[in-house]
Amino acid sequence: MAFDKTRFGGVVAPIVNPCGEDDSLDRGALEANLTRLLATDVAGLYINGGTGDAANLTQDERLETAALLVPRLLAAGKLAIVHVGQTNQRQAVELARQAAALGAHAVASIPPKKPWPQIVEYYKALAAAGAPVIVYYIPGVTGMTAGMPELRMLLDIPGVVGIKMSDWNIFLLRSVVLEYPEKVVYSGFDEMLVPGLLYGADGCIGTWANLLPDLYAKVYARVRAGGADAVKPVMDEFTAFLAVGWNYGIIDTFEELMRARGYAGRCFRRPSAWEPGKVEPAVLADLLARLQRLEDMAAAL
Repeated sequence: MAFDKTRFGGVVAPIVNPCGEDDSLDRGALEANLTRLLATDVAGLYINGGTGDAANLTQDERLETAALLVPRLLAAGKLAIVHVGQTNQRQAVELARQAAALGAHAVASIPPKKPWPQIVEYYKALAAAGAPVIVYYIPGVTGMTAGMPELRMLLDIPGVVGIKMSDWNIFLLRSVVLEYPEKVVYSGFDEMLVPGLLYGADGCIGTWANLLPDLYAKVYARVRAGGADAVKPVMDEFTAFLAVGWNYGIIDTFEELMRARGYAGRCFRRPSAWEPGKVEPAVLADLLARLQRLEDMAAAL
C-alpha cells in the first residue's frame, strides 16, 4: 500500500505513562489520560516516547502499553505512532514487529549511539519489521549532531517515511522539508511549534500537548489556514509560561502541573530530580493561572 503522508499531519501528543510510588505502570492513570486526550482534536498519540518515560519502562511494560493504546487509537480514528528506541536493536525490532501487527501507522526511534553506518543498519532493521519508520533526531539526548549528509543516509532508507526533529536548528528542518517533500516532518520542541509549522513541518509532537491539547490543535489549524498572526498573542503567552517553567526544570514543572491537575501521580520514574513541592507554591499557583489563561485564549481562537 502506498504511503499516505496526509494521514500524518497535525498534533500528535506524546502520552505519559504514569507510575505509582513503586515506579510500576499505573494503568488506571494511563487509561484516564488516554480517555481525556481522545476527546480532544489531537490527530493522535506518540506512544512510549521520552515523555512516556520509555527508557525507564521494562520491555514487557512497553509491549503492554502499545497493546492497550494502539487498538483504542485505531478505533477512535486517531493516529498511532509507537516509539521503539532507547533499547537495544533486538528489543527495538520486537517492539516494531508488535506495533506492525497491531496496525500502528508508524514506529519511531532515536538512533543508537553508534557511527552513522551502523545507525543506517539499525533503521534498516526497523523498516524490515513491517511498519513505516520515523527517524527521531534529538541531539540534546543522543549527543549526536547531524547535517543533511547524515540525515540523507537515513531518509533514503526504503521504509523510512519521515523524521521528528527536536532541535533549535530550524534551518535544518526547513532543509529536510525542501529536499524531501514526500516525507513527514514533525517538530519536537514545544517552543518551536509555530516556527516549525511556518517552515513546513507537517505537525508537531510536543510534551505540553498533554496539558494543552486544544491549544495545540487550534494553533495548528490556524497556522495551516494562513492565520499565523492570529496565534501570536497565544504563543507569546505560551513561551512566557515556558520561560517560567525552565527556571525549575521544564520536565519537573510539567510533572508538577500534571499532578496539580490530577492527571498523574508521577510521570517519570526514579531516579528523578522531581519531588512533590519542588516548584514553590506561589510559583505553582502562578503557573496554574497562566495555564488557565492559555486555555481561555485557545477557546477564543
